[in-house]
This record gives sequence, structure tokens and C-alpha cells, in this order.
Amino acid sequence: MFQPYKGRRAFEDIATQIKQAILSKRLIDGDRLPSERDLAGQFQVGRVTIREAFRTLETMGLIEVKKGSGGGAFVRAADPDVMATMIMDRFQLEGTTHDQMIEARIGIETAIISSAIKHATAGDLEKIREDIEISEEVLKPEHSGEIVARMINFHILLAEASHNIPYKMFIRSMMQWASRKLGDWVPSPEEQEYSYSSHKEICEAIEARDEKLAQRLIREHIRNIGLLVLKRSKVHM
Repeated sequence: MFQPYKGRRAFEDIATQIKQAILSKRLIDGDRLPSERDLAGQFQVGRVTIREAFRTLETMGLIEVKKGSGGGAFVRAADPDVMATMIMDRFQLEGTTHDQMIEARIGIETAIISSAIKHATAGDLEKIREDIEISEEVLKPEHSGEIVARMINFHILLAEASHNIPYKMFIRSMMQWASRKLGDWVPSPEEQEYSYSSHKEICEAIEARDEKLAQRLIREHIRNIGLLVLKRSKVHM
């Protein structure tokens, strides 16, 4: 399956070959990679180099290295949260601003609305309705973390209802951004009620397959929440 490395740093070439084997489905979730000794022989390198390649692949979220008897390096299923964190970190490193994120969210989430109207199943819509019903309860300030989590989950469920993998990945990344930026925001009862009613209207428009109305509502919702955060958050965007 693998070839002796050529050029570059050995561990990078080895990690790339293993990654390609995973992406091409030659290795699938749960598969155990050959031992360090066997891989060192295949790649014609030392075992330390194989360990470095494993560390690189673990950071990417592609494998998991288990210790002890029965241990080894195993291919792991794609973890959307790991990937979302990596993309989110990139956003921060690139200096993404609050306004840029709002603009990007509006563009992506209006597209998600169109896709959700076309592809959402009855089960998808039921999950969204249940999420909205849960968020109807107004919580006290000491539960701000749970309040924000509820607000964020609605947008993740919309993306899942689109059944579009890139949309789901982008929204998870953007919602991680939102989660970090909203760390100091304590939504007031009025803001919680606005979020609930806004989500409810968006859901009803999707169920009615009114694409234009649903897109207008999501644009207004994203802009309004963005303004609330700017006004009341202690975080400098």
C-alpha cells in the first residue's frame, strides 16, 4: 500500500501517504494500521519517524493511537467538531472580523435555507421544532452558556437539514466562532424571547416552503443578533 518516502521531511511524506489511503477509502473507520515496526520497514525509515507521522495524523483527527495491549494506530471516523475547530482557528489566525463573519453567515445560511426546503425530511423538521420548543423557556443569567448553546444549535440543525456536507462543516466552524465570541454575552429575557420567536418564524417559513420569506427572516435574524452582540458583549470583535 505504501512506498518508500521521496523528498521532503520523511514524516510529512509518510503522513500524506496514509492520509491519501484514508481519503480514498483504502483504509476505513476502525481499520488498524500496520505496526510501527512494519511501517518503518515499508517506508524504510526509523520508528521515531513513524511516530511523528502518527502525531501529525492524530492532530488532523484522522487516526487515534491507543496504548496497551490491543493498542496501535486506528483510523477514526471524521469528527466534525475537530474539523470545525481547525477551520475556526484558521479564521482567527487570518484576522477574520465580526462583520466579515456576519456577511459570510448570511450568504451561507440563505443558501442553506434553499437546500433545506428542498431536502429536509420530516425527521429533520421535527428536530428543529423540538429545539425551538426547548428554547421557549426563558432561563436566568447564570445559565447563559446553555442559552447561547440553544441559539447556536438551531443553526446547526438547519445545516443538517440541508443534507449538504460542506454546508454542515462551514456552519459548525462558524458556530464555534460564535460560541467563542459569545462567551461574555448574557442574553436578557427579551433577547431570549426574540431568538425563540425568530427561530419559530424561520421554521414555519421552511415548512411552508416559502423560500423568499425564510431567507429574508434568516438575514434579519443574523444581522439583529450580530448587533445585539456588538452592543452588549465585552469581547472586542
